[in-house]
Amino acid sequence: MEEASLVTMGEAMLRLQPIDASPPPSASRHLPQPFLRSVGGDELNVAVALSLLGVPARWVSALPHGPLGDVVAESCAYHRVEFAGPRADGEVGVYTVLPEQKAVHYQRRHSVWAAHEPAALVWPQLLREGTGRAWLHVTGITPLISEPSRQSWCNALEAAAKASIPTSLDLNHRKQLGSLAELWAVVAPYAAMFEVIILSHEQLNGLVELCGRGALVPADADDAACARSMAELQRGWRCKRVALCRKRRDEAGVQRRWSLFTSAQEGEDAALSFHSTHDIPLWHLPKDECGGGSAWAAGFIHALHVKPAGSPVEALRRADLLAALCQETAGDFSSVSGEQLARAERAFAGKEAWLPGAAKESGAFPPLMEPHAAAAAIAQTVRGLQASGVLAIFRAKGEPEVAIARGVELAAMGCRAMEVTLDSNDWKAVLSGLRKALPADVMLGVGTVMDDTVSQIGLIKSLGGTFALSPIDPKGFIEECQRHGILAISSAFTPNECWDLHRRGCRMIKLFHAGLSSPAILKSILDVGPLGQNLNILPSGGVSPANAAQWWDAGAACVGMGSNLVGKDIGYARGTPEYEQALSDWKGKGRAVAEQLCAEVASRFPRK
Repeated sequence: MEEASLVTMGEAMLRLQPIDASPPPSASRHLPQPFLRSVGGDELNVAVALSLLGVPARWVSALPHGPLGDVVAESCAYHRVEFAGPRADGEVGVYTVLPEQKAVHYQRRHSVWAAHEPAALVWPQLLREGTGRAWLHVTGITPLISEPSRQSWCNALEAAAKASIPTSLDLNHRKQLGSLAELWAVVAPYAAMFEVIILSHEQLNGLVELCGRGALVPADADDAACARSMAELQRGWRCKRVALCRKRRDEAGVQRRWSLFTSAQEGEDAALSFHSTHDIPLWHLPKDECGGGSAWAAGFIHALHVKPAGSPVEALRRADLLAALCQETAGDFSSVSGEQLARAERAFAGKEAWLPGAAKESGAFPPLMEPHAAAAAIAQTVRGLQASGVLAIFRAKGEPEVAIARGVELAAMGCRAMEVTLDSNDWKAVLSGLRKALPADVMLGVGTVMDDTVSQIGLIKSLGGTFALSPIDPKGFIEECQRHGILAISSAFTPNECWDLHRRGCRMIKLFHAGLSSPAILKSILDVGPLGQNLNILPSGGVSPANAAQWWDAGAACVGMGSNLVGKDIGYARGTPEYEQALSDWKGKGRAVAEQLCAEVASRFPRK
């Protein structure tokens, strides 16, 4: 099969940004100050992002002779993006980021690209020669730059249509270049050929008014409302997909990113289908406001054209991840490798993601989380354990694959939370194996954390763990878990010990050994107003399928069970008499008991 590749076209410019974004009040912004210089441009950004993911990329443009043109050309070469197009006498465009004004100033009117000769770009050759199984990506920036720029944009699309090359459009309307009506007048004749048209919320509403289809949607509208208007536009345009990127920020500047797209069969009466990552958003703190949209387009193209995602939501998630990861570093260009993107997809498969603010040079992913994101992750884990009802504890003393197989078996029964104790044989293999084998909605964590294993919390997170339990209160345990967004579940026995852990930020507390207490004692503790309102108690030790209901009735947030639920055979090496006897017990009685318990959990804790 021919290798997938990308062709894109448009202008790249030099980007200037003050090194000191907030100079002292006495300094005039008109006086010389040091600036950072880099290269940027939406279409080239997409080419660079895909090149870093291993995709052959060709960027078609025009550059000036001389050192400034060389800067752009050499940047292409460095990122293994092939530059194709003429070089001529003239200028390179420049844009200056003005942080104080939250604005960007462009100087591009007299650039070589704005004045290039469209006939110099022979599109049938540019699209097919040496590009493999090509995909053409364009933006709405290019047709408004100049008349030659508009003509080349149209020529490229017509050549792509004639050669049956798939295309995508990031509308990316820039008001400085012209009105949305002017842009859409150019785009509309080509709308039906696009595999996807990517919009912002503002552009969605603008096109609803302009095209007279759909309804205006407020900025805080839910995805379904947005999708209805997107689908109406799509049916009029007859393109394959319409995508919308959505973002919201809190007061601390932490951004929540998610996206959606609509897809419908051809025809005015086609049924609406839409897909969204709303329920698995990304939380991150952008280091640079530029480049995220380009990276999103690159990620979506990658999921559609290069390495097809397993589902529409996974395609959107890949795009979301690449956009957020791109903004972890300064500059328009992405610095995310294919390995980093794949690692992020594995780490956050099917669940919310919180990206670090630290540099990724160490290769450890993910590093420490931002405090806001960590707190949100911990709160989500608490809710997940409360909804799970029971925590299956794996003290796996035999082969890891035996424990993993039992985890798969229990998950099929409906068990939604599992703990791997750190005194298991090769606990890392068991934890990572379970994460790969189980559905994303099954929560995983570790147990038996002691003073000497607190340092393993970061590794536990990287292997898929979201909570950690201890039979004691290890030194630094709660604090280390909080730094990584892991739910710390330290142990306590008395009301005073429980409240002390609560004061220190422990959001769920293990009542251990529960066999030395009773459901009646737990109920009496939680009947004290402040205790019952604030404490989430997880009894463990001596809890069994026979008495689980009594603990739930007493107010337990969740209960932990070991061999009473998972079976004793995982505690022995295969082939030993103990293993064979325990396996026989599991098949003869244990499996049925586990099924009955999971059925009771499902009735008491129905999925939302």
